[in-house]
Amino acid sequence: MRPIVGVMPRVRLKAVITAIVAVSLLASCSRSVETEVTKEMTVATTTTTAVTKRSPTPVPDLPPFEYEYTVAAPTVSKLEPGSRTREVVFYRDGNPIDGKITVPEGKGPFKTIIISNGLYASLGRYSGKALRYSDNDYAVIEFQFQNAVNPPPDYSDPEYLGDFIYEQVLDLYAVIDSMTYFPEVDLSNIYLYGHSMGGLVCSYAGTYRQNEIKGLLLVDPSFYAAERMNFEHKETITTDIYPLISQCYIPAVIITGTEGSFGEDPHFFDEARASLPIVEYVVIEGANHRMDGAASDLVVDLSVGVMKEWDVKYGHNSPEG
Repeated sequence: MRPIVGVMPRVRLKAVITAIVAVSLLASCSRSVETEVTKEMTVATTTTTAVTKRSPTPVPDLPPFEYEYTVAAPTVSKLEPGSRTREVVFYRDGNPIDGKITVPEGKGPFKTIIISNGLYASLGRYSGKALRYSDNDYAVIEFQFQNAVNPPPDYSDPEYLGDFIYEQVLDLYAVIDSMTYFPEVDLSNIYLYGHSMGGLVCSYAGTYRQNEIKGLLLVDPSFYAAERMNFEHKETITTDIYPLISQCYIPAVIITGTEGSFGEDPHFFDEARASLPIVEYVVIEGANHRMDGAASDLVVDLSVGVMKEWDVKYGHNSPEG
């Protein structure tokens, strides 16, 4: 149980539980990088027909979000002996989105976490977390945003950050749509994990598709970037992130560190916490923005504890009970 040091009154709908977790961080834990090998790929379903996805009728109280794309059955590698991870290629408009699926031992379907990378983070950056989540009986989907494959040398923000985020939201949408092809995935228990800029992407997707998502795991999310988003032509996605997430009625947790955004400004997430209707806030002593070292495992362990609390509070039960 995380030590609770204070309960703060809500500016908006419900009380925010503020938890400060003090831990002594160990030295950075290095994880081996998997050697890329050619794997035999199979189609995840018997049909390869592309399905067109269009923006629905505007939802009251939410700004318009228009899109149209196609999704086709992903290709999935065969499971290697002794491994729980398979390589996956998702498709949006026929373009490949490289990914992975890691599943627990035993029989599914399993509660599932879809991980959205931080800005320009490569596929595999969160594979250690994926394995740790699977040890706790969650299936995990990792994927690489299409527009983050070739980052600029200085890793600077794209010129048209708004269009960049819009495309990443649609990539995440396509991955969510593709979950129907995986019998291992419990479609009634899907969570979105987003780190840094991926936390912003998850906040958009989680709000607009909250009827399909059970909760948001936001790790040092870059909410501030929404205010800096510009567009080449028309605005493709709202820049008013706080009014948007105020309409997100699924539970969320924000995890940060004293050497991350919280360390830069203890009030960094005040507006997000005041906006999200159901939110917990966890600060890890000594953790930086990347959540390096022991903080990497702590993020998993703390978020698993939060999701289990949500199971009790909101009845997020799997078909197996």
